[in-house]
Amino acid sequence: MSEHHGSSTNRRTVTAGDRTGEERGNRLRSAARSLPGPIRNIATEVGGPLVLAGQTIRTAVREPRGYWGDVRDDTYELLKKTIVPGIFAMLGYGMLLAVFAVSIFLILGAPNRLGPIYVAILIREIAPFIAGSVVAGVVGTATTTEIGARKIREELDALRVLGQDPVRMLVLPRVIGLAIVTWVVNIIGILTIVVQGYFVATLLGGTSQAAYLTEFMLNISVPEIFANAVKMILIGLLIGFVCASKGLRATSGAEGLGRAVNQAIVISVLAVFIVSVLFNMVLLATVPEMTVSR
Repeated sequence: MSEHHGSSTNRRTVTAGDRTGEERGNRLRSAARSLPGPIRNIATEVGGPLVLAGQTIRTAVREPRGYWGDVRDDTYELLKKTIVPGIFAMLGYGMLLAVFAVSIFLILGAPNRLGPIYVAILIREIAPFIAGSVVAGVVGTATTTEIGARKIREELDALRVLGQDPVRMLVLPRVIGLAIVTWVVNIIGILTIVVQGYFVATLLGGTSQAAYLTEFMLNISVPEIFANAVKMILIGLLIGFVCASKGLRATSGAEGLGRAVNQAIVISVLAVFIVSVLFNMVLLATVPEMTVSR
């Protein structure tokens, strides 16, 4: 009896929230139509994920229980899809970085300085961008396809009629799962490239094992690791909101869904690059000690 009462209460709350969100979205769309063409397109592409982010945060804060099981299941399924592509992508870029860096430092006569380069380039730039690109390409496109197909088949409207919130049921668990998976893929990628660089530096560069590990550990710091985790969570949330927003706004059948998927991957990869660059600029300006090579 109590379970039925809780379900009814949740249904009324969700319906009111849906109404408010739809009214706000209609006002934003009406305002966007009055803008010039190029500005209108930019406002639509930026405003869609922002509105969806607001709706997702609101439903997560109002009802903080009931979706963590879906988050766990989504995270597990997403990890299975991204781990192998992420490792192979990291191995390819890591080999390129390691061979190039070893060659340069051999010419300079300082092959033991590979550790600081790995911290500066790998943790701050290469690994976050590759992890974000892999997650956007593998999971982001699947998210847009799944939600967009439900939108075209009018399943989202059916959920609203039943008193359910599509954002809470489909978007919220997927976005949180994407944030976790992006961070995990990034960590696995960093470990993969560090081990790969270890073998390249010691076997091809003639660097001692102690020199490589010592230089690497001297230049890595707690702020570096914490900043990397924050950046990857932000990138994962960004990918989730962009791809889910594209799916929710998919139209015109299979052709429109394909167009939405293509737009989602392009915008996501571009957004990953921009966020990474801006985040690093703010980080290095805030913590200038991280620019010093030890």
